[in-house]
Amino acid sequence: MKLNGFVKNIGIYTFSNVLNAAIPFLLLPVLTRHLSPADYGILTNYNALINLLIPFIGLNLMSSLQIIYVKKKEEIGSYISSGILMTILMTLVFTGLILIFKNPLAKATGIPVHFIYLTALYAAYNNIVEVLLAFWRMEDKAMHYGIFRVGRTIVELSISLVLIIYYQFHFEGSILAISYSYGIGALLALLLLVQRKMLVFDWKKEHIRHLLSYGIPLIPHVLSGVAIMYTDKLMLSALKNVEANGIFSVGFMVGQVIGMLQNSFNQAWVPWVYRILKSEDEKGKQKIVRYTYLYILGILVLVLLLWGITPLIYTVIGKDFSSGMSLVFWIALGFAFNGMYKMVSVYFFYLEKTKQLAALSFFVAFVNVGLNWFLIPHFGFTGAALSTMTAMFLQFVLIWVWSVKYIQMPWFKF
Repeated sequence: MKLNGFVKNIGIYTFSNVLNAAIPFLLLPVLTRHLSPADYGILTNYNALINLLIPFIGLNLMSSLQIIYVKKKEEIGSYISSGILMTILMTLVFTGLILIFKNPLAKATGIPVHFIYLTALYAAYNNIVEVLLAFWRMEDKAMHYGIFRVGRTIVELSISLVLIIYYQFHFEGSILAISYSYGIGALLALLLLVQRKMLVFDWKKEHIRHLLSYGIPLIPHVLSGVAIMYTDKLMLSALKNVEANGIFSVGFMVGQVIGMLQNSFNQAWVPWVYRILKSEDEKGKQKIVRYTYLYILGILVLVLLLWGITPLIYTVIGKDFSSGMSLVFWIALGFAFNGMYKMVSVYFFYLEKTKQLAALSFFVAFVNVGLNWFLIPHFGFTGAALSTMTAMFLQFVLIWVWSVKYIQMPWFKF
């Protein structure tokens, strides 16, 4: 029955994430005819800035609460409340820093200053939404998760279409839509957490200490992941131009279909694996290993299928972006390796070995920057795609080898 629930959750997460990704994907031909490659480049840089702020603002609360849920479920309400309090404090701190450095940030990213002012607040919105979604994942409420995530995306894209098509906004329309939709989502998330008595006036120092000890080492880890995801785009803007970044970003979006699929699997995988590891069930560990091998084979097949239909996808995107078609295979393969990494890194999260994750991720991000610096001037966006793919492959291999030191899994017991 537990296995059937796991498979059911995978199906729900996959369906909701496919639907969530399909909505902007289906509207891509409309938006690419109203937004220039330069607009897409600025929009990508805006998303990069938000994602850089998210781990600092939220201190990775959505990850640590999953550990508390498994190990000390009775304290989850107090833990979430203490975490939200820290999120508010960190938002105020980083808002002050952004006000000081707003002009250099605007110059580096191309984002107008008036959009940079509130980026810390927008990052806080994102963190609050993810806290609710992480709580639902641990409760196996995949349907709640799917409805909420898809609903927020529909709100975002509805606002985008109105502002871009009707009011003739450019990248500004998408930025405003992201901001408004996450603001509405955060307010609704807070109300739902209050209803479930997950927000209470019970802030504990030991919870804040745990959040800091667990979450702060994860900041370099998360930032390294963001760096791997966005370094190529930012360096394309710097070493080439924002138009090259825009073309690359659309190709990246197509390849990210694999990222969406592996993320869906991971959302069901993590709670299931945590429960098996807590029970120390040897047969359960054998299932984990068997599914890991099957997963690796399956996701590589999906990469080949996506590569085969890429020309068909680009017939509806538009000729201005067609030069990025060749990137899709490398990006998709990179996301496949990233999915394999997630299958193994779950052990480090469960054992709270976040410092080790941070060290490895920082090393891989450093390698990725070096590869981009060398390959982009010589090969343009193809060099950026190869850099991302290589970094994700290296991250997967190293974390798998290192995991053997901390946890014994029957990798060779067939």
